[in-house]
Amino acid sequence: MEKEFVITEITRVIMVGKEDFSHPKNSFGRSLQQNELIFHFSGRTTVFFDDQILETTPNSIRFLPRGEALRYDVLRHEAGECIDVFFRTDRPVAPRAFVVSASQNEKIGLLFRRLFSTWVSKTEGYYFESISLLYRILAEMQKSTSSGHYRQKIAPAIEIIHNEFLMSDLSVGMLGKACGMGESYFQKLFKKIYGISPKKYIIQLKINHACELLCLGAYPVSQIAELCNFSDVYFFSRQFKEYVGVPPTQFAKNSGPLLPQKAQSKSH
Repeated sequence: MEKEFVITEITRVIMVGKEDFSHPKNSFGRSLQQNELIFHFSGRTTVFFDDQILETTPNSIRFLPRGEALRYDVLRHEAGECIDVFFRTDRPVAPRAFVVSASQNEKIGLLFRRLFSTWVSKTEGYYFESISLLYRILAEMQKSTSSGHYRQKIAPAIEIIHNEFLMSDLSVGMLGKACGMGESYFQKLFKKIYGISPKKYIIQLKINHACELLCLGAYPVSQIAELCNFSDVYFFSRQFKEYVGVPPTQFAKNSGPLLPQKAQSKSH
């Protein structure tokens, strides 16, 4: 996140509850007219934004930059509650989407709730107070965010994972070696940045690809398991149900093709 920018406008602040989306998988518009800053109080999701995979967990913050994205799909593993702030700035807040943990800073969640309450109250001076609260949130985020230096340190492993997750079995030791560090330190650093282990990150990439193949309706489950480099169809089915919530056969019956949709009015 950049250290110097000016908030020029807040357009919306909304709360999304556990029951607001009935389907675990949603595709959203790929043109964002504002930046979005979302605090997740509960729930667990995997967000496929542009070429990134973002994992959200309770007490995490997701930022999405204004502009065009190649893809914007959300897979809900566990329904939750979040507050979404839509805003514009005089310059980019960050070049890419990101997720940061706020589990060690209780102030941030309280500030989001206060911002939502202030925005919906529409009392005298609410707009300027809302902008002030958003600045305070961003200030607390900067205090809590790890340096981009750490992301750069594991960048070689991320590139390998995205290039080879369907073609070979990637060991954590090998990925750590590609970054010039030991397996234990690599795992610790990876989890600190992404919130999950390298193995779970790779599995979720495979599951996402499997979802796309299932939506096509052109391959049996056994062949999709093989195409996604799972050891056998039974292991694939167990992993799929764990991450998606339903078996692959049921997902295939309930899901149509992932087509781009118009931007929706609710948060995601």
